Amino acid sequence: MRPFTKRLISALLVGSIPLSADFEPFPPTPEGQPYSNEVAFQALSNYADLAWEMYSDSVREVIRFNMAVYAFRKDPGIDTFENAKRLWIEARKTYGRTEAFRFSDTPIDELELEILINAWPVDESYIDYTREDPDSGIINQPDTYPKINSVALPRLNEKGGEANVSTGWHVIEFLLWGQDFNDAGPGTRSWTDYTKGKNADRRMKYLVTATEILRSHLVLIADEWSPFNYDGHPGEFFLRRPSRIIRTAMRGIASLAGREIASERLAAAQRSRSQEDEHSCFSDTTHNDLVANMEGLESVLFGKYTSSSGKVTIAEKGIIDIIASADTSLAETIKSQFYTAKEYIEAIPLPFDQAIIAPEDSQEYQSIRKAVEALWEFVYSMSDAEEVMGLDVRIR
Repeated sequence: MRPFTKRLISALLVGSIPLSADFEPFPPTPEGQPYSNEVAFQALSNYADLAWEMYSDSVREVIRFNMAVYAFRKDPGIDTFENAKRLWIEARKTYGRTEAFRFSDTPIDELELEILINAWPVDESYIDYTREDPDSGIINQPDTYPKINSVALPRLNEKGGEANVSTGWHVIEFLLWGQDFNDAGPGTRSWTDYTKGKNADRRMKYLVTATEILRSHLVLIADEWSPFNYDGHPGEFFLRRPSRIIRTAMRGIASLAGREIASERLAAAQRSRSQEDEHSCFSDTTHNDLVANMEGLESVLFGKYTSSSGKVTIAEKGIIDIIASADTSLAETIKSQFYTAKEYIEAIPLPFDQAIIAPEDSQEYQSIRKAVEALWEFVYSMSDAEEVMGLDVRIR
Protein backbone atom coordinates (compact mmCIF):
# COMPACT_ATOMS: atom_id res chain seq x y z
CA MET A 1 0.00 0.00 0.00
CA ARG A 2 1.41 3.38 -0.97
CA PRO A 3 2.43 5.61 1.98
CA PHE A 4 0.75 8.66 0.50
CA THR A 5 -2.47 6.73 -0.08
CA LYS A 6 -2.44 5.72 3.58
CA ARG A 7 -1.79 9.30 4.57
CA LEU A 8 -4.66 10.57 2.39
CA ILE A 9 -7.19 8.10 3.80
CA SER A 10 -6.11 8.78 7.37
CA ALA A 11 -6.47 12.50 6.78
CA LEU A 12 -10.01 11.99 5.58
CA LEU A 13 -10.88 9.77 8.53
CA VAL A 14 -9.34 12.21 11.01
CA GLY A 15 -10.48 15.37 9.26
CA SER A 16 -7.27 17.10 8.15
CA ILE A 17 -3.72 16.25 7.12
CA PRO A 18 -1.49 16.29 10.23
CA LEU A 19 1.58 18.50 10.27
CA SER A 20 3.74 16.33 12.51
CA ALA A 21 5.01 12.79 12.13
CA ASP A 22 3.36 11.45 15.31
CA PHE A 23 -0.28 11.34 14.38
CA GLU A 24 -3.01 8.77 14.73
CA PRO A 25 -3.22 6.78 11.47
CA PHE A 26 -6.97 6.58 12.04
CA PRO A 27 -9.38 7.82 14.72
CA PRO A 28 -10.49 5.39 17.41
CA THR A 29 -13.63 3.45 16.59
CA PRO A 30 -16.54 5.36 18.16
CA GLU A 31 -18.52 3.59 20.84
CA GLY A 32 -21.46 1.80 19.27
CA GLN A 33 -20.00 1.71 15.76
CA PRO A 34 -20.21 -1.93 14.65
CA TYR A 35 -17.18 -1.95 12.34
CA SER A 36 -13.54 -1.12 13.04
CA ASN A 37 -12.03 2.20 11.92
CA GLU A 38 -8.63 0.54 11.71
CA VAL A 39 -9.87 -2.10 9.29
CA ALA A 40 -11.84 0.52 7.35
CA PHE A 41 -8.67 2.62 6.96
CA GLN A 42 -6.72 -0.34 5.61
CA ALA A 43 -9.50 -1.51 3.27
CA LEU A 44 -10.26 1.92 1.81
CA SER A 45 -6.57 2.60 1.22
CA ASN A 46 -6.34 -0.71 -0.58
CA TYR A 47 -9.52 0.06 -2.54
CA ALA A 48 -7.76 3.06 -4.09
CA ASP A 49 -4.65 1.02 -4.85
CA LEU A 50 -6.75 -1.69 -6.47
CA ALA A 51 -8.54 0.83 -8.66
CA TRP A 52 -5.27 2.37 -9.83
CA GLU A 53 -3.68 -0.98 -10.67
CA MET A 54 -6.77 -2.45 -12.34
CA TYR A 55 -7.46 0.58 -14.52
CA SER A 56 -3.76 0.90 -15.34
CA ASP A 57 -3.81 -2.74 -16.40
CA SER A 58 -6.78 -1.99 -18.63
CA VAL A 59 -5.00 0.97 -20.21
CA ARG A 60 -1.91 -1.13 -20.96
CA GLU A 61 -3.97 -3.81 -22.70
CA VAL A 62 -5.97 -1.25 -24.68
CA ILE A 63 -2.73 0.35 -25.87
CA ARG A 64 -1.55 -3.07 -27.09
CA PHE A 65 -4.85 -3.46 -28.93
CA ASN A 66 -4.54 0.07 -30.32
CA MET A 67 -1.08 -0.76 -31.69
CA ALA A 68 -2.52 -3.87 -33.35
CA VAL A 69 -5.17 -1.73 -35.07
CA TYR A 70 -2.44 0.61 -36.32
CA ALA A 71 -0.56 -2.43 -37.63
CA PHE A 72 -3.68 -3.56 -39.46
CA ARG A 73 -4.10 -0.11 -41.00
CA LYS A 74 -0.49 -0.10 -42.16
CA ASP A 75 -0.52 -3.65 -43.48
CA PRO A 76 -4.11 -4.90 -43.91
CA GLY A 77 -4.36 -8.67 -44.16
CA ILE A 78 -5.79 -11.73 -42.48
CA ASP A 79 -2.91 -12.00 -39.97
CA THR A 80 -2.98 -8.39 -38.77
CA PHE A 81 -6.78 -8.46 -38.67
CA GLU A 82 -6.92 -11.63 -36.58
CA ASN A 83 -4.25 -10.25 -34.26
CA ALA A 84 -6.33 -7.11 -33.67
CA LYS A 85 -9.34 -9.29 -32.81
CA ARG A 86 -7.26 -11.41 -30.44
CA LEU A 87 -5.95 -8.36 -28.60
CA TRP A 88 -9.47 -6.86 -28.41
CA ILE A 89 -10.50 -10.01 -26.50
CA GLU A 90 -7.55 -9.74 -24.12
CA ALA A 91 -8.07 -6.03 -23.52
CA ARG A 92 -11.77 -6.61 -22.95
CA LYS A 93 -11.00 -9.08 -20.15
CA THR A 94 -8.92 -6.57 -18.22
CA TYR A 95 -11.61 -3.92 -18.60
CA GLY A 96 -14.27 -6.34 -17.38
CA ARG A 97 -12.55 -6.55 -14.00
CA THR A 98 -12.71 -2.78 -13.54
CA GLU A 99 -16.50 -2.85 -13.71
CA ALA A 100 -16.38 -3.69 -9.99
CA PHE A 101 -15.88 0.07 -9.43
CA ARG A 102 -19.08 1.02 -11.25
CA PHE A 103 -22.23 2.10 -9.42
CA SER A 104 -20.08 3.37 -6.52
CA ASP A 105 -19.86 7.10 -7.32
CA THR A 106 -16.27 6.59 -8.44
CA PRO A 107 -14.67 8.39 -11.43
CA ILE A 108 -16.24 6.02 -13.97
CA ASP A 109 -19.62 7.29 -12.72
CA GLU A 110 -18.63 10.90 -12.02
CA LEU A 111 -17.06 11.48 -15.43
CA GLU A 112 -20.08 9.84 -17.11
CA LEU A 113 -17.78 7.93 -19.44
CA GLU A 114 -19.37 4.50 -19.06
CA ILE A 115 -21.97 5.39 -21.67
CA LEU A 116 -19.15 6.11 -24.14
CA ILE A 117 -17.09 3.09 -23.17
CA ASN A 118 -19.41 0.15 -22.68
CA ALA A 119 -22.93 1.02 -23.86
CA TRP A 120 -25.05 -1.81 -25.28
CA PRO A 121 -27.04 -3.21 -26.98
CA VAL A 122 -25.83 -1.76 -30.27
CA ASP A 123 -27.93 -0.95 -33.33
CA GLU A 124 -25.53 -2.18 -36.01
CA SER A 125 -27.28 -0.20 -38.74
CA TYR A 126 -26.34 3.05 -36.97
CA ILE A 127 -22.65 2.27 -37.56
CA ASP A 128 -22.21 0.26 -40.75
CA TYR A 129 -23.95 -1.87 -43.33
CA THR A 130 -26.11 -4.80 -42.26
CA ARG A 131 -27.44 -7.78 -44.11
CA GLU A 132 -30.79 -6.01 -44.32
CA ASP A 133 -29.40 -2.66 -45.52
CA PRO A 134 -26.06 -2.47 -47.35
CA ASP A 135 -26.13 1.34 -47.31
CA SER A 136 -26.86 1.93 -43.63
CA GLY A 137 -24.74 3.53 -40.98
CA ILE A 138 -22.44 6.44 -40.30
CA ILE A 139 -19.76 4.79 -42.42
CA ASN A 140 -21.93 4.52 -45.52
CA GLN A 141 -23.64 7.91 -45.32
CA PRO A 142 -20.90 10.52 -45.82
CA ASP A 143 -23.42 13.20 -46.79
CA THR A 144 -25.20 12.87 -43.43
CA TYR A 145 -22.06 12.14 -41.42
CA PRO A 146 -19.18 13.87 -43.22
CA LYS A 147 -16.75 13.70 -40.30
CA ILE A 148 -15.39 10.63 -38.55
CA ASN A 149 -13.12 11.91 -35.81
CA SER A 150 -12.68 12.01 -32.03
CA VAL A 151 -15.08 14.93 -31.72
CA ALA A 152 -17.86 13.79 -34.00
CA LEU A 153 -18.21 10.16 -32.86
CA PRO A 154 -18.79 10.88 -29.12
CA ARG A 155 -21.36 13.53 -30.06
CA LEU A 156 -23.24 10.95 -32.11
CA ASN A 157 -23.34 8.45 -29.24
CA GLU A 158 -26.96 7.60 -28.39
CA LYS A 159 -28.19 10.49 -30.52
CA GLY A 160 -31.80 9.70 -31.31
CA GLY A 161 -31.96 6.56 -29.18
CA GLU A 162 -30.15 4.45 -26.59
CA ALA A 163 -29.23 1.79 -29.16
CA ASN A 164 -27.57 4.40 -31.41
CA VAL A 165 -24.18 3.65 -29.91
CA SER A 166 -21.24 5.10 -31.82
CA THR A 167 -18.26 4.56 -29.49
CA GLY A 168 -16.89 1.98 -27.10
CA TRP A 169 -16.10 -1.70 -26.81
CA HIS A 170 -19.14 -3.06 -28.60
CA VAL A 171 -18.93 -0.69 -31.55
CA ILE A 172 -15.33 -1.79 -32.09
CA GLU A 173 -16.41 -5.39 -31.61
CA PHE A 174 -18.98 -5.01 -34.39
CA LEU A 175 -16.40 -3.37 -36.66
CA LEU A 176 -14.10 -6.36 -36.14
CA TRP A 177 -16.55 -9.26 -36.24
CA GLY A 178 -19.64 -7.91 -38.00
CA GLN A 179 -23.13 -9.27 -37.42
CA ASP A 180 -23.30 -12.75 -35.94
CA PHE A 181 -25.52 -15.14 -37.90
CA ASN A 182 -23.38 -18.13 -37.00
CA ASP A 183 -24.90 -20.51 -34.44
CA ALA A 184 -21.58 -22.24 -33.92
CA GLY A 185 -19.37 -19.17 -33.54
CA PRO A 186 -18.93 -15.39 -33.80
CA GLY A 187 -19.48 -12.99 -36.67
CA THR A 188 -17.41 -13.50 -39.80
CA ARG A 189 -16.56 -10.03 -41.11
CA SER A 190 -13.74 -10.21 -43.66
CA TRP A 191 -10.63 -8.06 -43.42
CA THR A 192 -11.27 -7.09 -47.03
CA ASP A 193 -14.13 -4.87 -45.81
CA TYR A 194 -11.29 -2.48 -44.99
CA THR A 195 -9.63 -2.64 -48.39
CA LYS A 196 -12.18 -3.54 -51.08
CA GLY A 197 -15.54 -2.96 -49.43
CA LYS A 198 -17.77 0.03 -50.06
CA ASN A 199 -16.47 3.03 -48.08
CA ALA A 200 -13.48 0.96 -46.96
CA ASP A 201 -11.45 4.07 -46.17
CA ARG A 202 -14.18 5.44 -43.89
CA ARG A 203 -14.53 2.05 -42.21
CA MET A 204 -10.81 1.96 -41.46
CA LYS A 205 -10.91 5.51 -40.16
CA TYR A 206 -13.85 4.63 -37.92
CA LEU A 207 -12.08 1.56 -36.49
CA VAL A 208 -8.90 3.50 -35.75
CA THR A 209 -10.73 6.53 -34.31
CA ALA A 210 -13.07 4.47 -32.10
CA THR A 211 -10.06 2.59 -30.71
CA GLU A 212 -8.23 5.84 -29.94
CA ILE A 213 -11.33 7.26 -28.23
CA LEU A 214 -11.64 4.17 -26.06
CA ARG A 215 -7.98 4.43 -25.09
CA SER A 216 -8.26 8.12 -24.20
CA HIS A 217 -11.34 7.56 -22.03
CA LEU A 218 -9.71 4.76 -20.08
CA VAL A 219 -6.61 6.90 -19.57
CA LEU A 220 -8.81 9.65 -18.09
CA ILE A 221 -10.34 7.24 -15.59
CA ALA A 222 -7.03 5.67 -14.63
CA ASP A 223 -5.53 9.12 -14.11
CA GLU A 224 -8.29 9.95 -11.63
CA TRP A 225 -7.04 7.09 -9.44
CA SER A 226 -3.34 7.88 -9.86
CA PRO A 227 -1.42 8.00 -6.55
CA PHE A 228 0.50 10.94 -8.01
CA ASN A 229 -2.62 13.12 -8.10
CA TYR A 230 -3.63 14.68 -4.81
CA ASP A 231 -5.36 17.83 -5.93
CA GLY A 232 -8.81 16.45 -5.24
CA HIS A 233 -8.31 13.10 -6.92
CA PRO A 234 -9.87 10.63 -7.29
CA GLY A 235 -12.72 13.00 -8.00
CA GLU A 236 -14.98 13.57 -5.04
CA PHE A 237 -14.78 9.97 -3.88
CA PHE A 238 -12.52 10.32 -0.84
CA LEU A 239 -13.93 13.70 0.17
CA ARG A 240 -17.04 11.97 1.56
CA ARG A 241 -17.65 10.55 5.00
CA PRO A 242 -15.93 7.17 5.44
CA SER A 243 -19.28 5.54 6.24
CA ARG A 244 -20.65 6.78 2.92
CA ILE A 245 -17.58 5.58 1.02
CA ILE A 246 -17.97 2.11 2.51
CA ARG A 247 -21.69 2.12 1.78
CA THR A 248 -21.30 3.19 -1.85
CA ALA A 249 -18.52 0.66 -2.43
CA MET A 250 -20.70 -2.11 -0.99
CA ARG A 251 -23.69 -1.00 -3.03
CA GLY A 252 -21.54 -0.89 -6.15
CA ILE A 253 -20.55 -4.52 -5.58
CA ALA A 254 -24.18 -5.50 -5.02
CA SER A 255 -25.42 -3.51 -8.03
CA LEU A 256 -22.97 -5.09 -10.44
CA ALA A 257 -23.69 -8.57 -9.11
CA GLY A 258 -27.47 -8.19 -8.96
CA ARG A 259 -28.93 -5.53 -11.20
CA GLU A 260 -26.27 -5.77 -13.90
CA ILE A 261 -25.00 -9.37 -14.09
CA ALA A 262 -27.93 -11.36 -12.66
CA SER A 263 -30.75 -9.27 -14.15
CA GLU A 264 -29.45 -7.59 -17.30
CA ARG A 265 -26.75 -9.93 -18.53
CA LEU A 266 -28.15 -13.30 -17.48
CA ALA A 267 -31.89 -13.30 -16.70
CA ALA A 268 -32.91 -10.81 -19.41
CA ALA A 269 -30.97 -12.69 -22.08
CA GLN A 270 -32.40 -16.01 -20.99
CA ARG A 271 -35.92 -14.63 -20.79
CA SER A 272 -35.84 -13.07 -24.26
CA ARG A 273 -33.81 -15.92 -25.81
CA SER A 274 -32.40 -13.29 -28.12
CA GLN A 275 -28.81 -12.99 -29.25
CA GLU A 276 -29.33 -9.22 -29.23
CA ASP A 277 -29.48 -9.38 -25.43
CA GLU A 278 -26.11 -11.10 -25.22
CA HIS A 279 -23.48 -8.69 -23.92
CA SER A 280 -20.67 -9.36 -26.40
CA CYS A 281 -22.81 -10.84 -29.14
CA PHE A 282 -20.64 -10.18 -32.20
CA SER A 283 -17.50 -11.93 -30.90
CA ASP A 284 -19.30 -14.58 -28.80
CA THR A 285 -17.17 -13.65 -25.77
CA THR A 286 -19.93 -12.96 -23.26
CA HIS A 287 -18.60 -15.74 -21.06
CA ASN A 288 -15.31 -13.83 -20.78
CA ASP A 289 -17.24 -10.74 -19.68
CA LEU A 290 -19.06 -12.62 -16.93
CA VAL A 291 -15.91 -14.29 -15.61
CA ALA A 292 -13.95 -11.01 -15.69
CA ASN A 293 -16.74 -9.20 -13.82
CA MET A 294 -16.64 -11.81 -11.07
CA GLU A 295 -12.85 -11.58 -10.89
CA GLY A 296 -13.15 -7.82 -10.43
CA LEU A 297 -15.73 -8.23 -7.69
CA GLU A 298 -13.48 -10.78 -6.03
CA SER A 299 -10.59 -8.30 -6.00
CA VAL A 300 -12.61 -5.48 -4.46
CA LEU A 301 -14.39 -7.72 -1.98
CA PHE A 302 -11.30 -9.57 -0.77
CA GLY A 303 -8.59 -6.97 -1.46
CA LYS A 304 -6.50 -9.11 -3.80
CA TYR A 305 -5.30 -8.57 -7.36
CA THR A 306 -2.54 -9.76 -9.66
CA SER A 307 -1.91 -7.75 -12.81
CA SER A 308 -2.09 -9.36 -16.25
CA SER A 309 1.70 -9.18 -16.49
CA GLY A 310 2.09 -10.80 -13.09
CA LYS A 311 4.40 -7.98 -11.98
CA VAL A 312 1.99 -6.42 -9.50
CA THR A 313 0.32 -8.36 -6.73
CA ILE A 314 -1.92 -6.81 -4.08
CA ALA A 315 -3.06 -8.85 -1.09
CA GLU A 316 -4.40 -6.65 1.71
CA LYS A 317 -7.69 -5.77 3.37
CA GLY A 318 -10.88 -5.71 1.32
CA ILE A 319 -14.51 -4.77 1.85
CA ILE A 320 -15.16 -8.22 3.34
CA ASP A 321 -12.77 -7.39 6.18
CA ILE A 322 -14.78 -4.33 7.16
CA ILE A 323 -17.90 -6.48 7.21
CA ALA A 324 -16.09 -9.14 9.25
CA SER A 325 -15.06 -6.55 11.83
CA ALA A 326 -18.79 -6.05 12.47
CA ASP A 327 -20.06 -9.61 12.02
CA THR A 328 -17.68 -12.50 11.37
CA SER A 329 -20.43 -15.01 10.73
CA LEU A 330 -22.16 -12.83 8.13
CA ALA A 331 -18.83 -12.17 6.41
CA GLU A 332 -18.25 -15.92 6.11
CA THR A 333 -21.73 -16.36 4.66
CA ILE A 334 -21.09 -13.64 2.09
CA LYS A 335 -17.75 -15.19 1.18
CA SER A 336 -19.33 -18.60 0.68
CA GLN A 337 -22.21 -17.18 -1.37
CA PHE A 338 -19.87 -15.18 -3.59
CA TYR A 339 -17.68 -18.15 -4.44
CA THR A 340 -20.73 -20.29 -5.10
CA ALA A 341 -22.01 -17.67 -7.56
CA LYS A 342 -18.57 -17.37 -9.16
CA GLU A 343 -18.41 -21.14 -9.60
CA TYR A 344 -21.85 -21.18 -11.27
CA ILE A 345 -20.84 -18.32 -13.59
CA GLU A 346 -17.70 -20.14 -14.67
CA ALA A 347 -19.73 -23.31 -15.29
CA ILE A 348 -22.12 -21.71 -17.82
CA PRO A 349 -21.48 -23.64 -21.06
CA LEU A 350 -20.06 -21.91 -24.14
CA PRO A 351 -21.18 -20.35 -26.36
CA PHE A 352 -23.46 -18.21 -24.22
CA ASP A 353 -25.86 -17.44 -27.07
CA GLN A 354 -26.67 -21.14 -27.31
CA ALA A 355 -27.06 -21.56 -23.55
CA ILE A 356 -29.79 -18.90 -23.43
CA ILE A 357 -31.90 -20.69 -26.03
CA ALA A 358 -31.44 -24.18 -24.59
CA PRO A 359 -34.54 -26.09 -23.33
CA GLU A 360 -35.57 -25.29 -19.76
CA ASP A 361 -34.70 -28.76 -18.51
CA SER A 362 -31.22 -28.68 -20.08
CA GLN A 363 -27.95 -28.34 -18.21
CA GLU A 364 -27.19 -25.13 -20.13
CA TYR A 365 -30.43 -23.44 -19.11
CA GLN A 366 -30.22 -24.59 -15.49
CA SER A 367 -26.62 -23.40 -15.13
CA ILE A 368 -27.72 -19.84 -15.88
CA ARG A 369 -30.69 -20.09 -13.54
CA LYS A 370 -28.46 -21.34 -10.70
CA ALA A 371 -25.99 -18.50 -11.31
CA VAL A 372 -28.80 -15.92 -11.12
CA GLU A 373 -30.16 -17.38 -7.88
CA ALA A 374 -26.70 -17.54 -6.29
CA LEU A 375 -25.93 -13.94 -7.24
CA TRP A 376 -29.15 -12.68 -5.67
CA GLU A 377 -28.47 -14.61 -2.45
CA PHE A 378 -25.10 -12.86 -2.31
CA VAL A 379 -26.73 -9.46 -2.98
CA TYR A 380 -29.31 -9.95 -0.21
CA SER A 381 -26.54 -10.79 2.27
CA MET A 382 -24.65 -7.67 1.25
CA SER A 383 -27.80 -5.71 2.08
CA ASP A 384 -27.93 -7.46 5.46
CA ALA A 385 -24.33 -6.36 6.03
CA GLU A 386 -25.27 -2.73 5.41
CA GLU A 387 -27.90 -2.98 8.09
CA VAL A 388 -25.62 -4.75 10.57
CA MET A 389 -22.94 -2.10 10.03
CA GLY A 390 -25.39 0.77 10.50
CA LEU A 391 -24.46 2.40 7.20
CA ASP A 392 -27.13 5.09 7.01
CA VAL A 393 -25.61 8.25 5.53
CA ARG A 394 -28.58 10.32 6.72
CA ILE A 395 -27.56 9.94 10.34
CA ARG A 396 -23.80 9.39 10.12
